[in-house]
Formats: sequence, structure tokens, C-alpha cells
Amino acid sequence: MLTVETIISFEAAHRLYGVDTYSTACKTSVHGHSYKVKIVVGRGSMNDAGMVVDFKLFKKVVKEAIEDKYDHSLILRDIDPLVLAFKELAPEQNLHVVSESPTAEWMAEEFAREIAAALHQVDSWLDVISVSVQETENNIATWTKVEPKGWN
Repeated sequence: MLTVETIISFEAAHRLYGVDTYSTACKTSVHGHSYKVKIVVGRGSMNDAGMVVDFKLFKKVVKEAIEDKYDHSLILRDIDPLVLAFKELAPEQNLHVVSESPTAEWMAEEFAREIAAALHQVDSWLDVISVSVQETENNIATWTKVEPKGWN
């Protein structure tokens, strides 16, 4: 398998409402991060142009699917009471209401799904291999595609 990767970044806020976590501040306070996201995609062989994917196209797809969507947004879980407050008092807020706790781990898995769907629109032979979401300088969550047994 041949792979290529790209990295994007965006600013967003979230709150981990309704979860049992060590960090009280993360579940009680809306707080933001400067996220960095590394996406690795691959295919079994090069395309007719001798590439896995044209980097310009790859970056465009990732920018539209993730960066444009989540940059300067607020990501809240659907059970968070702040959802209604933001919808009512700040309807202009770029708000993403999600069904799971918006952790870096959730983002890595969700972004993998979103990028795969967008990439398959332009090249059905591409696979998302991994997506890493760097929340702080030292904390990174990674989703990795699990290969079926027997793949080499």
C-alpha cells in the first residue's frame, strides 16, 4: 500500500458535558483548542498519474470536509443544556451538536468518516488509513483503520 498525508489546523471550542472524567474543568467549562489534524490516505497502487492522490485535490477535500466546517466552531453534545442556550441566544454561532462526547478521540473517528465519504466522491480507490487529532502540544488521539486478517 502507498500512502500520503496532509495536516490541517483549525480553532474550535467544546465541552465534555455529561461524562465521567478526571478533569472537572473539561466537563464544566467551554474551552478551546488549536487543533492540528493529520490525515493519512492510501491505495493499493498508484493512479494513472503515478500518484496516490493529487495533493492539491487531497488538501481541497480535507479543507472542505473538516477545516471549513469546524474552524471557529463550538462542538457540544446533544444532551448539553448549553445547546438550547446557544441556539436561542447566539444563533449566529457555528454550533455542531453531536451525539457523543466531543473528545479528540471522537473527532479522529468522526473526521475519518467525513473525509472518507468526501474522498470517495472523487476516487473510490482511496482509503483513509489514519486520522490524528492533536488537541494540545502533547496530547494526540488517533483513529486507525483496522485491516482485515490476511492483508499484507
